[in-house]
Amino acid sequence: MQSAADLLSSLLWFKEDSCTEDENDSQNNIIEQFVQNVEDFSSQYGSEISVSYTAFNLRGPPSNFPDYGDYPQAFVMRTYGTWWDEAPSVQKEYMPQNSSAIPSQDFVEVSFERAVYPLEVAVFETYNPGALIRIWALGPTSWILLWEGEPEYAGDTPRIFNPTIRQINFPTRILRLEFNHRLLPYYTELDAVLLKGRVPANLGNMKNTFAYSTLFYKKKPQPVLEKGMLLNKVLASNLHEKIGNPAILMQTDNLDTGPPLGDFQRLPDETILTVMKFLDMQSLCRCAQVNRHFRRLASDAILYRSIDLRPYWYCVRSQVLVTLSMRCKYLQKLDLSWCGSHCMIQPHYVVNFLKNSGAELTHLRMNCCKFVDNSVLRAIVDTSANLQELCLRSVVSCSEWSCIAALTKLKRLDLYRTHITTSAAVSIIWSNPGLQHLNVGSCKMISAMDEVALALGANCPDLMSVDFWKSYSLTAVGIRALGNCRNLQELDVGWCLQAGGSGEWLASLSGGEIRKLFLGALRGVCDRDLRVLLPKIPKLAQLDLLGVRAVTPDICSDILAECRELRLLDVSFCDQITESQVLEWRKQYPHVSIKRSFQAANLSAAPYALFLAPSFD
Repeated sequence: MQSAADLLSSLLWFKEDSCTEDENDSQNNIIEQFVQNVEDFSSQYGSEISVSYTAFNLRGPPSNFPDYGDYPQAFVMRTYGTWWDEAPSVQKEYMPQNSSAIPSQDFVEVSFERAVYPLEVAVFETYNPGALIRIWALGPTSWILLWEGEPEYAGDTPRIFNPTIRQINFPTRILRLEFNHRLLPYYTELDAVLLKGRVPANLGNMKNTFAYSTLFYKKKPQPVLEKGMLLNKVLASNLHEKIGNPAILMQTDNLDTGPPLGDFQRLPDETILTVMKFLDMQSLCRCAQVNRHFRRLASDAILYRSIDLRPYWYCVRSQVLVTLSMRCKYLQKLDLSWCGSHCMIQPHYVVNFLKNSGAELTHLRMNCCKFVDNSVLRAIVDTSANLQELCLRSVVSCSEWSCIAALTKLKRLDLYRTHITTSAAVSIIWSNPGLQHLNVGSCKMISAMDEVALALGANCPDLMSVDFWKSYSLTAVGIRALGNCRNLQELDVGWCLQAGGSGEWLASLSGGEIRKLFLGALRGVCDRDLRVLLPKIPKLAQLDLLGVRAVTPDICSDILAECRELRLLDVSFCDQITESQVLEWRKQYPHVSIKRSFQAANLSAAPYALFLAPSFD
């Protein structure tokens, strides 16, 4: 692996000889291009009204590489490690047996100017590399997996990660990258994505782009992927062809009697169904092809009370919903998150599915689903009156959010990055006094978040977690109202800058049950505020003080000593806390993961200012 100095030398060499590289590549119709646009993503550290730490920083060539460190010009996702999985707001999977051996936690979808036959994909990682686990290419009819690998922590060094990818027989201009952050000690940061490929013959005469090959690390020999090897680990197009096709799945007249089942045939149907409850969707599909007897059992509605299609997002089409609706008589939990990209699922199919099979639904997740529009939203409300959980993260195609107020049994509502308005959010809260978990982080259309917090304090006594992440209209007035929520275990007011003038409101929190408290960038919080709160938080496990510039080592030492259940403490960008102090704490409290973000010593003041204050351009 090359050092940063070597890479910089390569870059200088490239500037001198770029014309030669361009001419050579033109002869082979090979071009290299950086991201033109970001089509979709699951989460980002940045806000909707800022450019810092947002997905759109992936556009164009690298901004920071080969520098290593925390830079606001990079793309940063919302989580790292396993901390969010250990928080009170954690969401359990509906169908654990469906999970991939390498589960995905985040994704970003990018597009390039020209469609090419991919030869290389290079990801510029400038902070905590190693979370990338899959690279997909969008084809004419489906997504194709180009590469898959285990997550890793690649060390404190920048890198250009360009694994050997599968060669495909169609040109593409859209890639999707998937990530798993569980091994990362802190947030990962991506600077750019480069696609190198061969231009189709009919485009060969187009003007070429510059070549950036000299920026790459020397590639390590890797085994070439066997055709279909990785795809066989999951269902791929088999889900559509064998679950989604009624002619195959539902018509049994032409099905052979199948192989003899031996002693297995003596088992009562109830026993076989009990075994089948542990099968994933792919295995159920295969069972349905054995013979008529197994087809009947594999289609039993009792096996379809919980359905999780998110692991199959890349191949689920509208027809899958048509077929599944035939057996979802008792459906209670449904996860369609990430499904339906590029019109693979049409809204009216979802509406019909909900009308046919949604009456018993208690849990519904449609995170990052572009097919969710007003018609789908109304269908959810009209057909699923018993919903206790509704997750619509990053759904941005709806305007009639107020209709959700017709639901009255919600315990969990996740509306992160949606366009819900203040009045709609307040009306939903007043209709659901049993609400326990609420996420309204990065909801830019909520212009008066205090009204939301006041409604929670007045109407939701059982509230356990609330996420106000980057809610710039939240003030101390709203946060004080949460003192009425005696079961509050998790509060995220990170980057709620209107509440950052002073931290005296911390004293109003009941505190006895609080396990997670994120106060990132609230510069007005000081030792005095935390000291008043300290006796009230004996169960505190996660504390984020990132950018809280007034805190001193004294209060942090007291927190470490008195909060015996503390496992995470972030003191990044706390001006009065030194690196040597952090090292001392790490030795003294090895059971606590103490975070301190890293930036290069020569970093200018401008990025630091961007970090501590939002950009409204």
